Amino acid sequence: MEVKINGNRRTLLIVDDSEIDRAILKNILDQEYEVIEAANGYIALEYLNNPSFHLDGLLLDITMPAINGFGVLERIDKTRLSQIQVLLISAETSKENIVKSFKFGIKNLIKKPYDAKMILNKLKTLFAESALPHANNTASPVTVITPAEMKAISSYVEKLRRVYLTYLKSVNLDDSLYKKVSEIVHIMLANYYAAKTPRDLSPEAIEVITQASYFYDIGRIVVRTEDKSKTYNIGELDDIPETHTIAGADLIGINSTKAVSYFVKVAADICMHHHERYDGRGFPHRLKSSINNLYTQIVAIAISFSSNFFKVDPPGIREYSIALSAILKDKEAFRPDVVEILENSKDDIINYYSDK
Repeated sequence: MEVKINGNRRTLLIVDDSEIDRAILKNILDQEYEVIEAANGYIALEYLNNPSFHLDGLLLDITMPAINGFGVLERIDKTRLSQIQVLLISAETSKENIVKSFKFGIKNLIKKPYDAKMILNKLKTLFAESALPHANNTASPVTVITPAEMKAISSYVEKLRRVYLTYLKSVNLDDSLYKKVSEIVHIMLANYYAAKTPRDLSPEAIEVITQASYFYDIGRIVVRTEDKSKTYNIGELDDIPETHTIAGADLIGINSTKAVSYFVKVAADICMHHHERYDGRGFPHRLKSSINNLYTQIVAIAISFSSNFFKVDPPGIREYSIALSAILKDKEAFRPDVVEILENSKDDIINYYSDK
């Protein structure tokens, strides 16, 4: 297989069974890179497992017949794989795909339809990082959650859930809304991870934040009526909290063991600040601007979105538009980047619930 390469440019291999998608990607990339195409995984492996063939980057579709993207990764020599910058291509950013990609050490996914600017920026960042002295070392994300910690967190979550369900049953409610909010949060986190690959997020962190989002209202076990006009200084604790937000953070923090510390930190912030607003008019602390934690704001917008989206079962495009319009009418409530994440998650949200 003879391929002529311009030695002055980096060489990328596009692997996708869709001729149209390959053409779109090549059109985006060939102004800056030397681009080679493979119509299936077996052809790709001829390039990838040929040590004499120089390759800088791989754009690999996950969903292909015969041998899918993960099957290709399993068949590449591990040393060879560590020398190539990889972007996985997916039509949707499911939890399963994120977890599988992370096991191969790949934290970058791009979605169809393609965003040309985002793809080019991702590649530039990857190649810039690979040129650094420490680039050959496997960089761990800032947030590392071990399997033992995940097990401890799951155990604590189950105990909290039993307590919460007992309370909800006592007031003739169920947890259907909380489940739906956590599903929306998971979809948004997966999209944010695929688009930005933030170093403080990993598949494990996505799972923990998703679980934490389920408990945003758990403080209502303690406080069932409150004065939402009262404000508190950051760190101020009363003997008897006067808002369900402060009470929820206190309740979550009962378990102070190190193994569950990440969950407690995330869940307590969600409980405490899911009613804060970007313009500083929320409660209980009147947090303003980017002081509002990104992931807590994702939960906040998921709560607002869900209140309109799930009025019809099953919800669809119309319900998404209605729910988003309500949010856009009050943009000052949410961080702009969080609104953008919700908008970019449209297809995945609609597809997720249409398939149920």
